Amino acid sequence: MTDPRTVAAAGTAPPLTDVPRRRRRVHPQLVIGAVLVGLVLVTALVSLVWTPYDPEHAGGERLLPPGAEHWLGTDRFGRDVFSQVMAGAQITLLVGVVAVGIAAVAGVPLGVLAGMRRGRLGALLMRGSDILLAFPGLLLAIVLGAVYGAGTVTAMVALGIGSIPAFARVARSGTLQVMRSDYVLAARAANRGELAIARRHVLPNIAGTVLVQCSVNFAVAVLAEAGLSFLGLGTPPPTPSWGRMLQESQQFLGVADHLAIVPGVAVAVAVLGFNLLGDGLRDVFDPRLAAVGQAGASAEPSPGIPSGPGPDRAPVEGGAPAALDLRHLTVRTHGGRTLLDDLSVRVAPGERVGLIGESGSGKTMTALAALGLLPDGVTASGHVGLAGVDGNLLDRGERDLARLRGREISMVFQEPMTALDPLVRVGRQVAEVMTVHGTSGAAAAQRAAALLAEVGLPDGAARRYPHELSGGQRQRVVLAMALANDPPVLVADEPTTALDVTVQRQVLDLMVRLVRERGAGLLFITHDLAVVSQVCERVVVLLDGVVVEEGPVAEVFANPRHEYTRRLLAASVLEPLPGPAARGRVEVRAAGTPEGTGSDGVPITGGSDGAATAPASAVVAPAPAAVVQVQDVTRVYRGRGQEVAALREVSLEVAAGQRFGLVGESGSGKSTLLRIVAGLDRATSGRVVTTGVELSPARPRDLGGLRAALQVVFQDPYASLDPRMTVGDIVAEPLLNPANIREGGPRAASARRDAVREMLDAVGLPLDAAGRYPHQFSGGQRQRIAIARALVCRPRVLVADEPVSALDVSVRRQVLDLLARLADEHALTLLLVSHDLGVVRHVCDHVAVLHDGLIVEQGPTAQVYDDPRQEYTRRLREATPVLLR
Repeated sequence: MTDPRTVAAAGTAPPLTDVPRRRRRVHPQLVIGAVLVGLVLVTALVSLVWTPYDPEHAGGERLLPPGAEHWLGTDRFGRDVFSQVMAGAQITLLVGVVAVGIAAVAGVPLGVLAGMRRGRLGALLMRGSDILLAFPGLLLAIVLGAVYGAGTVTAMVALGIGSIPAFARVARSGTLQVMRSDYVLAARAANRGELAIARRHVLPNIAGTVLVQCSVNFAVAVLAEAGLSFLGLGTPPPTPSWGRMLQESQQFLGVADHLAIVPGVAVAVAVLGFNLLGDGLRDVFDPRLAAVGQAGASAEPSPGIPSGPGPDRAPVEGGAPAALDLRHLTVRTHGGRTLLDDLSVRVAPGERVGLIGESGSGKTMTALAALGLLPDGVTASGHVGLAGVDGNLLDRGERDLARLRGREISMVFQEPMTALDPLVRVGRQVAEVMTVHGTSGAAAAQRAAALLAEVGLPDGAARRYPHELSGGQRQRVVLAMALANDPPVLVADEPTTALDVTVQRQVLDLMVRLVRERGAGLLFITHDLAVVSQVCERVVVLLDGVVVEEGPVAEVFANPRHEYTRRLLAASVLEPLPGPAARGRVEVRAAGTPEGTGSDGVPITGGSDGAATAPASAVVAPAPAAVVQVQDVTRVYRGRGQEVAALREVSLEVAAGQRFGLVGESGSGKSTLLRIVAGLDRATSGRVVTTGVELSPARPRDLGGLRAALQVVFQDPYASLDPRMTVGDIVAEPLLNPANIREGGPRAASARRDAVREMLDAVGLPLDAAGRYPHQFSGGQRQRIAIARALVCRPRVLVADEPVSALDVSVRRQVLDLLARLADEHALTLLLVSHDLGVVRHVCDHVAVLHDGLIVEQGPTAQVYDDPRQEYTRRLREATPVLLR
C-alpha cells in the first residue's frame, strides 16, 4: 500500500484508492429497533391471512390462563388473546403510518418554506401552525369523536393534524441552520433556485432530524391510539385493539393479569422499536458517520518525508528540573492506530517551547494527554510529570487530575467561542476557575476583574457575555482563565489561528509578557513557524506523531537537519509570485494617457516581483476593460433599531486578468464587499457592475449570466461543502446553471461527469474522489474541492474569501500557488480577500486596504507593501509574522 508520505511534493494529494476502508460500524440501536419493528410488522401481515382463532369470535371458555390450546389464554368473552394481539398490530401500524404521514406531509413543507423565506411570510406560516398547538392530538380526537363519532379514522386524522406543529418546528429549525451555511451560498452562486436548494441541500440535511421526529410521533400515535381505545374513543368493538384490550383487562387485575401484561408488552415493544429504529436510521443515512480508513482522511500528507526519529534528534534527559516532563509518551486508539509514538518533551520553568507540525501530526493529542483530556477510545502510555507533583499523571484518576488542572497546568484552547459558555458572563467564568480550587467567591470576583484588566479588556468586560466580545477579546478571556491560579505550566493550542494579524500580535505579546512575569513554562502548539520564531526559545518538530527534530529555535530554523523541517520552513516564506510581465501579460496604457501612468493616472511601477512593465516603445493595445466596477458603494445593516455601516462609499475597479487583493482586519468590510460583487448581497447605495451585469437593479432570476461568469471559493472548506453530497455532485452543481448550458456547457449527465473528472485532476485530486464525501478529505483537499467547484463552469472571475486562513503553512502555500497557476492557465481575473498582507503580496499584483468600511489605500501590491502611505497599512505589515532565521 502506498504511504502518503512518499508522494511527490508538487502539492498533489495521495490517491485515495490506496486508503484502507473499514467496514461500516454496526449500530446496535438500529439492529434492535429493526428486530422489534419487524416483529410488529410481520405479526400484522401474518394476521391478514391467518390467526389461530377468529379474534372477534366470542363464546369460548372464559379467562383461561396461557396454555397449549390458547397460548396467551382467553379474555372475559372467551376470545383468544394471542389472535387479538396479532390483529391489533394491524390497527397499531395503520394509525401510526397515517397519523405520521399526515403530519410529515403537511408539517415538513410548511417548516421548510417558513425557514427559507423567513420575514413576514415565515412568521405567518409558523403562527398558523402554532394555532394547532392549542388543540393537542388527543384533545382534538376527543372533540372530533364527540362530533363525528369515535372510530379509527377519526383518531388517525386527529393525531395527524395535532402533530403538524411538531414537524413544522423541527423542519424550520433545521432549515434555518442549513440556510446559514456557506454551501447554500455556494449553491446560490451557482444560480440554483430556491426549489433546487430545498431539494438538494435543505431536505437531505434535515432528513435525519425529521426521521427521528417520525419515529417519536409514531410511538406517540401508538400510545395515543391505545389511550383513546382505553377511553372508548378509539377503535370500536369488536375490532381488536391493544388499547381496548388494556381497557377491558383492568377489572381483572389480580385474577387474570395476563390480559393486561400481553397488550402492555406489545405497546412497549412497538414504541421502543420505532424509537430505536429512527435513531439508527439517522446515523446510517449520515455519511459523516460512515467509518473510513484513518490514513489520509484527516490530514494533508507530508510529501517525500521518511518517518521515524532520525539521528538528528536532540537528547531530552538531564538539564534543569522540568516544569512539564513528557517521557516516551505513546497515544493509541482502541483500533490500534498510533497517534503519538515515543514522544519526549521537557519544558523548564520559564521556558517557551514551540511544538510544530501540520494537522494530524499529533500536536493537540500531546496537549490533551498532558492534561488527561484524551477523548474516548484513545489511551496513553509513558510518563507525564509536573514539577511539585509526585508520580505519573497518566496513573491518576479523573478526580485527582481535576484538582491539578487550572492550578498546576492550564490550557488555552484554539477556538475561544467554543471554549467559553455562551450563557455565562465572562467575569463569572474567570472567577469559577478559582472557586473550584477553593478561592472564596468575593476574592475570586475581585481577582477576575483584575485579570481581565491585566489582559487589556475594557472596564465592564466582566459583565459581558462571550458573543458581545470580539474574537481577540474572547481569546484574552481564555488566557485570563488559564492564568487565574498562576499555574507553573501553560499549554497553548493554536491560540491565534483564527485571529487577525494585528490582534494576533497583541495576544502573542500579552501571552509572552504574562508568562515571563510569572516564570511559567509555556508549551506553544502551532503550525505557524513565523509565530514560533518570535515567541519561543526552543522548538520541537512533529511528523506523524514522531519527534523528527528539536533544539533552539535559532539553530533549528537557521540550519534544519531534517527534510521535513526544511520543507516547512520553505513553505512558511511567501515571496511574491512572478508579476504580470513575467506571466506573459503586457501592462498597457489607454490611449491618451501620459507615458508612465496607467489608465487611471496612477504611475506604472514594476510587478509584484519587482519586474518592470513593458517599455513605452513596445507594441501596446488598449488597456483591458474592468470586469468589476464598484462606485460609491455603501452597505448598511439595520436591526433592533440600530444601524451598522459595513461599507462606506467604496470605489474600485478590477481589470480583466488582474490578481486583485482585498486586505483588512475582521469587520473591515472585505467579505461584505465580496458578496456584493458576487451578487450574494445588495448594496444600500452606489453602483456595482460585475462582468457587465448591473447588480443594483438586478433580480435574482436575472443573475444567471453573472453566476456563469463569476464563482466563489469560501473561507471554510468544510462549511462550504454539503456534507451529504458526494464530491462529484458538489463539483457538478455549477454546471446545472441554465446559463452555462446555453453557453455550450455540458447538457448530459455523462458530459458533466467528464467535466468533473477533468477539473478534479486539474486541482490535484484523484478521479475516485468524485465518489467520496467531504469529511473523508483533509482541510487542504477540501479546499481543492471548493476550487474545482468554482472553476468547473469555466468562469471569467474567481473570488476567494480567506481561502487559506485555517490551513497549515505547507498546504497554504500549495493552495495559493494552485490558485495563481489556475488563474494563469484559465485566463481568470482573481479577487482574493485576506487579513494577511503577506498572503496578498504572494499572489496579487494590486491591492486595496479596507479599514472600518473604507478603502484607505490601494495600488500595486509592491508599492503598498514596501512603501505604505497610511498608518493602518503600516500596522498591518508590521503585525504580519515574519520568519526569523
